[in-house]
Parts: sequence; structure tokens; C-alpha cells
Amino acid sequence: MRASFRFIVCGVSLLGTAPSVAAQDTAIVIHPESTAVSLERLELPRIVADEVIRFYNAPTTTRLVGRTMLPRGNEWRGDVAVLTGPVMLRGRVQGTLVVINGDAVLDPGAEITGDLIVVGGTVTGAPDGVIRGAVRAYREPLAYRLAGEEIVYAPNLRRRLRILGVQHTWGTADSRSSLRIATSGTFNRIEGLPIVFGPLFDWRLQPNVRFRLDALGVFRSAGDLSDRRSDLGYMLRGELRSGERRGYGIGFRAYDVITPIESWGLRNSEIGWAAFLFHRDYRDYYLNKGFGGRVFVQPERPLHLSLELRRESHTTVAARDPWSVFRNDQAWRPNPPIDEGHYTTLAGTVTLDTRNDQLDPTSGWLVSATVERSRSTDVVPQPGLPAAVRDSIPTGGTYAFTHTFFDVRRYTRVSPTGRVNLRLVAGGWLGGDPLPIQRRLSLGGPDPIPGSAFRQVACSGGIVDPAFAGTQVAACDRVLVAQAEYRGHMSLRWVYNPPSGEGDEIEEGRALTKFWLEGLDLVVFGNAGQGWLVGSGPSRVPSDKIPTLSGWIADLGLGIDWGGFGVYAAKAVTVGEPIRFTVRLDHRF
Repeated sequence: MRASFRFIVCGVSLLGTAPSVAAQDTAIVIHPESTAVSLERLELPRIVADEVIRFYNAPTTTRLVGRTMLPRGNEWRGDVAVLTGPVMLRGRVQGTLVVINGDAVLDPGAEITGDLIVVGGTVTGAPDGVIRGAVRAYREPLAYRLAGEEIVYAPNLRRRLRILGVQHTWGTADSRSSLRIATSGTFNRIEGLPIVFGPLFDWRLQPNVRFRLDALGVFRSAGDLSDRRSDLGYMLRGELRSGERRGYGIGFRAYDVITPIESWGLRNSEIGWAAFLFHRDYRDYYLNKGFGGRVFVQPERPLHLSLELRRESHTTVAARDPWSVFRNDQAWRPNPPIDEGHYTTLAGTVTLDTRNDQLDPTSGWLVSATVERSRSTDVVPQPGLPAAVRDSIPTGGTYAFTHTFFDVRRYTRVSPTGRVNLRLVAGGWLGGDPLPIQRRLSLGGPDPIPGSAFRQVACSGGIVDPAFAGTQVAACDRVLVAQAEYRGHMSLRWVYNPPSGEGDEIEEGRALTKFWLEGLDLVVFGNAGQGWLVGSGPSRVPSDKIPTLSGWIADLGLGIDWGGFGVYAAKAVTVGEPIRFTVRLDHRF
């Protein structure tokens, strides 16, 4: 069995083309909010991207966009390229077929006289489908943008800021194993720069059945978390899945990780770079040790349903003193205490994703809904939260609460260069006993309302206990946020024609382009939302109502986004508030 060695820097790798479907390298990225390991694909090899773009732009290529079907008995003559498939093929293609960022599904009777090339998708279908040329499939999507009727290469720069590591891989498409050491991508004031290391296994047990196993250790470079903790954690995940485009399966995981509180705002890479460069950590954390199992089903590619049962131990951790590039002489914001104990949680999640591109969508929906029911018999409530913030958590008996979170996004193209994106987020307490500290929410800061101060709405005004001093703890029971933005494509070009000498006239045709920047989006946006405590007392809102709009915080802003890297200016809709500037490494949503 042949071994390969790859050095991966910030998610970049070099791969050659192959005459058949080959094993794809996979980067390991830690997502603390899920206390699990996800498999994130590396970028499509540049040589393959250039080949696919040349094919698509060729004048002899027939170009199609979106979900496409060739019925049985029909024929396409000549080369065909389909952008953002999937392609259901039942007839005959007299030429080469290229599918960009979509799947190719071959039904009985399908025939391709040339090659089949799929990028950003998979090849599935009946074994009696005939492909007379080569078959090549790459799971990595093509990063592109439209330039008139053609496409041009537009690498996703923000993905290159996420990971640094070394991976040694053995295997084939049917079975492979990897040994990896890498950063987890989220520098924070609790762990410093966490390092993950260990093996990954991926076996094809049957034609449509795969088993994946990740066994990773976590080294916390900031030092001991407390006098009872070592610098090491772990993550173990296994998944047995049947089917690719449609599938179902079971999974299990065990973990000893640092989990963030409120992970729905800024993304992991943005949190990490803000902390490492500017000594600003916009999250709070707790130690989460436990195990869980889940079942899932994917009846169609856009729809995913899962049910998970997990048992966890939650423990308070203190902020350490990791080094940062700027403001290193300042103290880190204290990490707030939590309600410690063992929690048993049953969580159901539904995700619908019809976006035409997950990284840079221009149309479609993304809907995610999670409902969790948690119970504990040994929770130790923090006494520093007064009755004005929450009623006391029962001790010595059963403590149970229900928590929910909804995230609905709509992406719409309104012109060849203009898009309107909308988002609605709602989450928090749904029923039962009051939420523990680690499940509470807030609003304000770089995301989702950048015109407001960090945690401007945190529902923590009544907290005076010294244990929470300086923490700016999030204490709201519920939040509701609406976001809207318009994105218009633009380009910056600086052209001048200097005279050749004193007194010379500017000659026609001598204009020189000195600066030309394509791929820019001008973003005009607005956000509004509110967080609140549920109940019947002062400063509370009944459980069946939301706060009046007059009490919401809101902002308006303007920004420039270049492939995910954006600079934004936002102004709160409040007299006396300053304009706040934000730099983002990813799209706002």
C-alpha cells in the first residue's frame, strides 16, 4: 500500500489529477460548539480548477445551470458543463460531461462517450451506466465567480487562515487512514492555541456503506486549566453511514473539551484571530466532558435530521494568560462561573439547506432548528445570580429545562450583480426550570449587531456578586434578531496616463491601468434585535410575548466584502453612539 506525505499550510494542498476516482485528503477542524470533529475538505487543486474553468468557458461547450435532468431516450451532442447541479442522467451524452459543485447521478441507461468530471460533488448511480472515457471526482468545490457568461477562479481566502498542520496518509478510495497533528483553529484565553493530534480512519464496508473513526488528543498550550486538570483533552468520534446523496446512519462520540458559550455569532477563525492579535476574546467557555450517541437520516441532499442523547459533566474554568500580539500587557476578561453538574440531554435537529453554494450563496434557503431537553440531579447553582435575573435552581431534586435555537436565512439574487440576504435568529428558554448560566444569551458586539457595544444587551444589570466582576456575563433567557443586507458587485480601477515629458500632451491610447481589484461586494446592511428575561416580574416579558419594538437595539451600516474578507462601519440607531468599525474574515451570514 503506497504512502503519501503532505505538508498543509493554512488549508492549502497540492494534488495532481488522476485517471479515476481517487481518495481525497481531509483536513480536521475542531468545532468547539459541537464538541466534535468535523471533516472539512481542502481546496480543489489549482490544476484541476484551471482545467474545469477552461472547459466551461470554451465556445464549444454547452452550459447549463442548476438542477438538470436528461431523460431516457434523449441525447446531448457535444461537450456539456453543468454549474451547481445535481445532474440526473438517464440518456446519452455524446461528449464529455463536467459537473461543477454538484452531484452526478447515473440511472440505468445512462451513457457518456467522453469523460465524466465532477468537482464539489460525488458520482453515484446504477452499475450498468456506461462511461467510455475517464471518471474523475473531487469532493472539494470549485471557488469561482461569474464574469459575464464565463466563470473565473476566485479562491476563498478566508479558508486559508484556519489550519496549520502536517498529515501523513495511507490508503485508497475504499480505505484510508491518516495521522495528523494540527491546530484546532480557535485561539482563546482558556486554552491558548490548542493542538490536536491522532489518527483518522475511513473504511468502505460495502459499496454504499462507510465507517469513519477519529481519535484525537488535544493539547492546551496555555497550561493547566486548574489545579485539578492536566493540559490534555481528547475527542473520539465514530460514524457508520449508508448512502451518499441520500443516507442514514448512527454515530457516537466521547470528549473532554473546552466548549464555548454562545457560539452562534462570530465564526471560530474570527474569534481565534481577534484573541491572538488584539487580546479580545468574544466568547466564554466551560469544560465539557461526556459521551453521546445519535441517529440521523438524510432523505434528500438538502434535508438532514438527527436525534442525539448525551451525558455531560460541566465544570467552570478560569481564564489563563496566553500571549497575544497586541495589548499583551493587559489582563484578559475573566471567564464567568457556570452552574456545574452532570446533564443528560436529548437533542433533535433539523437542517434544510438549498443554497446553491455553501461558501458564497446567491440563492436558496438555510434553515436550522434545534430543540434540547436537559435534566440534572446534582447541579450546583451559582449563588451570584439574584432573583431579578433568575429564580433559584432546585437542588436535591430533579432539575430540567428545555432550550431551543432557530436560524433561518434566505439568499436571493435580485439582479445580475445584486443580492438580498435575510436572516432571522431566535433562541433561548422554551420551558421548564430556568436556564443554567452556560445556556444563556446576549446581544451586541461585532456580530450580529456590530453598531452596538459588546454584550450591550446581556440582562446582567442586577448581578453584583464579585464572582462575576468584569466578566460581562450573558444572562438573557431569550434573544430575537433580524438581519438584512444588500450586496452589489463592484470593481475598483485606477487608470492614469502620465505625460512623457514636460509640456507633452496626453496621447490617446496610452492609458495605463495601475490598480484593478475585482470580486468586491458593496454591502449595505441593517440589524435589529433584543434579549430579555422571561417572567412576570419587573423588567421581564411574559413567556408568550416578545418585547415591544421600541425597546430593540438596531444599527445601519456599510461595508466592502472581498471573498469573505470584509471591512464594515456600523452606527447604532441611537443618539450619541459612535460609529464602530469591524473587520471580518467571513461573510456576515
